[in-house]
Amino acid sequence: MSRPKILCLHGFGESADLFKIRSRNFRSIVGEHAELVYPDAPIDVGSLRDALEDSSESSGNQDFVNLSWWWTRRGGKTIELRGFTKTMEYIGKILNEQGPFDGILGFSQGGCLAVVIAALLEGRDGPAFGIEVNHPPIKFLVVAGAFETEAPQYQYIYDKPLASTPSMHMMGTYDTVVGIAKPRQLLKMFENPVVFEFDGGHFIPQTPKCVRTMTEFLVPHIPGLQPKPSTDIVPEHPPTPPLESV
Repeated sequence: MSRPKILCLHGFGESADLFKIRSRNFRSIVGEHAELVYPDAPIDVGSLRDALEDSSESSGNQDFVNLSWWWTRRGGKTIELRGFTKTMEYIGKILNEQGPFDGILGFSQGGCLAVVIAALLEGRDGPAFGIEVNHPPIKFLVVAGAFETEAPQYQYIYDKPLASTPSMHMMGTYDTVVGIAKPRQLLKMFENPVVFEFDGGHFIPQTPKCVRTMTEFLVPHIPGLQPKPSTDIVPEHPPTPPLESV
């Protein structure tokens, strides 16, 4: 029996390698029970050196590429998502060539994109991937600091709930990047979402309570996965500095 496959989407100004560090507890929970695919976003917004301050996670000489799924440009009353079309075609190729994916893990802009992908695969009308995509609906979502895209041309995505997609949402009450209101607003798209609010900012929490909640959510979706004893939980470290500019 093949392992479930999970697509892992990093935030704005980050990379696949950096997101592997951000999501270390998720990887610890899943272990060998699922295959995790971490793609780099296709838009390069410059290089970022020494992104991590925690010496336990950075050698001090490591470079992290600064990538995004799109760049939001505001001009008067218009909002343009530059690179969005390129990203959707890129994601379509990943779905076709590396899928099918059972679930998606997404942080911030990657969480926004995760919701868009799930909605399109449920059969939303309107502009989609730009190429033909043959992929079943996503079975579950785990997002942190996620939000709705502001561009009017994509608001059709949020017109009706994702009725068949179980979801878990992590959000910090002191998030100064996207705030707490935007992740809360996104909840209306889902039926019975699992919500984990924490006293913190724009990051994926590493606390034992969050790990337990995440594990309980994932167990029904990942065969063989069992709740871990507290001794197996990675201890909490200071959060990775937020890099988002959305």
